[in-house]
Amino acid sequence: MILALSGTGVSDGVALGRLHKLSHRELDLPEYHVEDEEIERQVRRLEAASAACESALAAMEAGLPDEARGAAAEMLQVHRLMLRDDTLIGESVRRVRTDGINAEWALDRQAASMRSALERSEDAYLALRSEDLDQIVQLLQRELAQSGAAALAERIPAGLEGTVVLARSLSPAEVAILHQRRVAGVITEHGGTWSHSAILARAYGIPTVMAVKRALRVLREGEWVILDSHYGAVLATEDDGLHGHYGEKVRQLARRSARQARALAVPDRTLDGERFRLFGNAEHAPELTRCVEHGAVGIGLMRTEFLFTETLLPDEETQYQALRTAQAALDGRPLTVRTLDAGGDKLPEALARFDGPNPALGLRGIRLSLALPELFDVQLRAILRASAHGPVRILLPMLTRLDELERARERIAECAEALREEGVSVDPDVQIGGMIETPAAAWMAERFAARLDFLSIGTNDLVQYVLAVDRQDERVSHLFDPSCRAVIELIGRVVRGAAVHQRPVQVCGEMAGDPRMVPVLFGLGVREFSMPPGQLAAVKSRLIRLDAARARREVADDLAVSDSDSVAALCRQLDPGSD
Repeated sequence: MILALSGTGVSDGVALGRLHKLSHRELDLPEYHVEDEEIERQVRRLEAASAACESALAAMEAGLPDEARGAAAEMLQVHRLMLRDDTLIGESVRRVRTDGINAEWALDRQAASMRSALERSEDAYLALRSEDLDQIVQLLQRELAQSGAAALAERIPAGLEGTVVLARSLSPAEVAILHQRRVAGVITEHGGTWSHSAILARAYGIPTVMAVKRALRVLREGEWVILDSHYGAVLATEDDGLHGHYGEKVRQLARRSARQARALAVPDRTLDGERFRLFGNAEHAPELTRCVEHGAVGIGLMRTEFLFTETLLPDEETQYQALRTAQAALDGRPLTVRTLDAGGDKLPEALARFDGPNPALGLRGIRLSLALPELFDVQLRAILRASAHGPVRILLPMLTRLDELERARERIAECAEALREEGVSVDPDVQIGGMIETPAAAWMAERFAARLDFLSIGTNDLVQYVLAVDRQDERVSHLFDPSCRAVIELIGRVVRGAAVHQRPVQVCGEMAGDPRMVPVLFGLGVREFSMPPGQLAAVKSRLIRLDAARARREVADDLAVSDSDSVAALCRQLDPGSD
């Protein structure tokens, strides 16, 4: 007998093992009034819990695999910022003092107030903040109940190696502990492709299927289950034939990984001889080193937000030294530095006053930098100083208007001139690129290309804005489809616009690291791809087996005649076969 359940595969792979149900014990939150002399002790408990949780998250971030930090590290940084947010901790402290109640009750009341405000909003971005809030409050309440990170680890059994774990939902902290427990796979009843737990599961390489409805009710503790996250399938069966089949698939995946690693030694050419270039996305030294080891020709995207996570904004010297460290790791390879992309879901605490009612559409990216010219100049000076020691490119995020670009170029020129007057060497040929991640910039790509040295397509935001879908909201995340024809046609428009001025186009969003999508991007004319180091081998393995002429022809034919909403069928058609 076979029981088949379906969900959403969020981290590719196959797992076979005994099932373990992870129970979520509800915290018994005490609610009581306190005497005046007890109030400050309750305040100290709240502040100590906040500090302990932040330390736990910092340790979790430090323990991420170097090849897959990106979005997972960014998410953990956001959670750490929330723990310093006066709206949560500060207002909870105020409730302790004004209402005379214990720390747990004050935190619960403040969280309920914040959650209510978020739920009244129709903004999908704020739905993501609600998920963040729930996870942070849960962590704080556990810490207050003396069941913080250490107790959480104790609650998750140690003997889980090789098992498939089932839970209603998982927090990022729980995913991290399951990784330490070396589980074979994970199933949850809730969650979606871009939930925080999914991002972390992908970073750790744990095969995971989410949104499997009624799984806790119908699956039995200890029974054999097969998890195929590529198809979002969960099979409960004792069938020896299926066990043998999927056991072989697990071994095939291991062999494929080894073959992909060997592909790194092959020249960067397609099957019919066309060149391509693979870059890495990285910011920390281990990631940068891993990019070099995996054959990246340079860094196509170095994020700088990690420098802005403290209360005090980093000065010029701090930023300069971080760039020099990156250059040392790259050993002469080009370094593309994205200027501060604060705003949206990653506004540093020191800039929190610039938060708005809809951050995804507010003062973010280049808009924020231009609104704070002194802050912008500090970063530009650091980048320009580093340019004297190796090839550096400046990448401007979230462009929507040509005048934004012109104002940014003026500031770059003024900073370069000021440094020269101070006797500081600056590369006179520093290239300036723009992130094409809004429909406005994509539509105006030809005009932007006339004023830029290169274009970089940020597909994560571009897809979000084109489809009006928040990929973190599981109610609509299934609509977040990078293969949507509207997205593909817009990318094609960007490539054609750049070609008019002979400007290179790079894709640096998650599509660049998706082996199923890169043949279509190649067929559109993209020749440069930038991705986390852990994806370089799989993408190169795909491209060296690609018939480029066929890809161009079939992409052109499909865009001309097909009336499908998606090019998913074309992706499968261009798949050059199993690794």
